[in-house]
Amino acid sequence: MFLKKILEVLLIYILYLFGGFFADEVRQLQVNIPHSGVVSAPLGSSISIPCLVSLSSTSSSSSSPPAVPRVKWTVVSGGVETQILVARGLRVKVNELYRDRAALLNYTSTPDDLSLWLGDLRSSDSGHYRCEVQQGLEDASDLAQLRVKGVVFHYRDALGRYAFSFHQARTACEAIGARIATPDQLLASYYDGYEQCDAGWLADQYPIQVPREGCYGDMDGQPGVRNYGTMDPDDLFDTHPAYCTNREVFHDSIPLQISFSEAQLYCRAAGAVLATTAQLYLAWSEGLDRCSPGWLSDGSVRYPIITPRERCGGVQAGVKTIYRFSNQTGFPEPTSLHDVYCFKGQNLALKNVFI
Repeated sequence: MFLKKILEVLLIYILYLFGGFFADEVRQLQVNIPHSGVVSAPLGSSISIPCLVSLSSTSSSSSSPPAVPRVKWTVVSGGVETQILVARGLRVKVNELYRDRAALLNYTSTPDDLSLWLGDLRSSDSGHYRCEVQQGLEDASDLAQLRVKGVVFHYRDALGRYAFSFHQARTACEAIGARIATPDQLLASYYDGYEQCDAGWLADQYPIQVPREGCYGDMDGQPGVRNYGTMDPDDLFDTHPAYCTNREVFHDSIPLQISFSEAQLYCRAAGAVLATTAQLYLAWSEGLDRCSPGWLSDGSVRYPIITPRERCGGVQAGVKTIYRFSNQTGFPEPTSLHDVYCFKGQNLALKNVFI
C-alpha cells in the first residue's frame, strides 16, 4: 500500500515535468536592444542601433505555421513620433524622409537581427528609437536613446570677410577649439535649417536655404549647398568650423559688464578660462539661451539665442555676434563693456559656463 502511494506521487511528478516541458515549447515573442545609457554619435556620421528578436514558436500539437512578423522602427523626438521603416517578410518600406539614410543591416540574411543603420546623422535625429515587432496577436518592443553631438557654424576673421587661406582657416578653427567641418557635416546642418551666405573653407561649400541676390554658386537659383569646386589653398575665404563633444554645459551670471582684459581675469579668478567661440556654439546647440552679449577667448562678443525675440537679435535663432562696423566686420574694442562666457574644468574640459 505504501509502495503504491509512492508510485502515484512519482507518476504525478513525471507528468508535471513533461507538462512544463511542452508548455515551454510555446516560446513568447521578445525584442531586445542590447545597450547601456545614451548612445552618442557625431554630426554627419552614421550609426547602427542593434535590435535582436526572439520570435514565438508554436507547440508540436499545432498544425498552423508561425505568423510572419511585422517589424517597425520609429523615433520620438520633440514629443512627435515618426515612422522610419516597416518590414514584413522580404519587403522593407522606408519612409521618404529617411530615403537613402535608413536600412535594416542584416534582416534579409538573419531575420532575428533587426539592427537599424542610420546615416548622414543630423542634430534633429536625436531622440528615442523604438524597435517593435508584431507576430500574430503578440507584440513586443524595446527603446534606445540617440544623441547626435556637434554643431557647424560660420567663422569670420576679426579683420574682415574672406581673410583665410586654407591653412589659416584650419589654424583659426583649432584656435577657437574646433576643426574645419566636413562636407557631410555641413550638408547635415543644412538639412536641419542652417544657412549662411558666405563662402567658407571646408573644403569649399556654403549653404543657402533662401536663394537671393548675391548668394549664387552652382545651384542655379535653387536652395542647397553651393560649391565653388576645387580651390587654390591660398585663395581667401571665411571658414565653417565644426565642434563635437560629449561634455555637459552649465551656466551662471555676473553682476557687472567688463572689458576684455577684465573678462580674462574674471575667468581666471573663477578657476576657469574664457570660452571659445566653438564652445559657445555647442552650448547653444544644447539649449543655452541668453540675451547677454559676452566676451569670448578670440576677442569676439557673442550670445546664444534659442527662442528668437526682436530685442535679442531679431527673428532668427542662433549665436549672435556683435561687430564693430556696420558691414559686419571687426570685433568690438577691447575696452568696451560686456558680459563674459567662461569654461571651467580639468585640462580645459568643459564643465561650467558663467555668463
